[in-house]
Amino acid sequence: MADFSNFMRLLLVGQYPNGPVGGLAINIFLAVITMASGFVLGLLLALCRTSKIFIVSGPATILIEVVRAVPLVLVVFWLYFVVPLFAGRPLPILLSAYLSLTAYSAVNQAEIFRGGLMSIPVGQWHAASATGLSYFQCLLYVILPQVLKVMMPSFAGFLISLFKDTSVVYIIGMIDLTRMSRMLSQRMPDMFILSHMLVAALFFIICFAVSSLFKKWEARLSR
Repeated sequence: MADFSNFMRLLLVGQYPNGPVGGLAINIFLAVITMASGFVLGLLLALCRTSKIFIVSGPATILIEVVRAVPLVLVVFWLYFVVPLFAGRPLPILLSAYLSLTAYSAVNQAEIFRGGLMSIPVGQWHAASATGLSYFQCLLYVILPQVLKVMMPSFAGFLISLFKDTSVVYIIGMIDLTRMSRMLSQRMPDMFILSHMLVAALFFIICFAVSSLFKKWEARLSR
């Protein structure tokens, strides 16, 4: 029983308290902070892309399309191996993982925002402007609340996808849940099947919990 408890502790928080935190804690941490960072950057990119000024919309469109067109694993490689060639020194692993996942999160959320913004009738903008609100006041008080309500399922789906995609950071040496499971199964061969079953169960439990939470939130907003 003690061995199993230690096994679960390693899966959940890596080497803590005897070393850096890893395991499932890293996946959750990266998913939360990159979703939040990507939310802000995605909104800015969406506003730039929908702008009528080409010098603003052009670069935003190119950035979004380029990053979305390549697999996430390549984005991680670029940030970890290519950027240090220009910076002159390697980036910390955690910072590299954060930047690559934030870039991936931002461009995908930008497209979610763009779809939401385009779904709002132009009359909403005109009506808000007629009351004397500035562009940013119209956006903040009138448009964004409607966009968030309409796009809630898309944001929930992307958060679940982002949480699962955080497992790619193991390729640059981060001890996330997937890598920890592999390390433990090599150290304890008799736990090979159990470790992979537990990894699948942990991913399922968290994804199901997030999905259920957003469904309840969406139902509350609809009322």
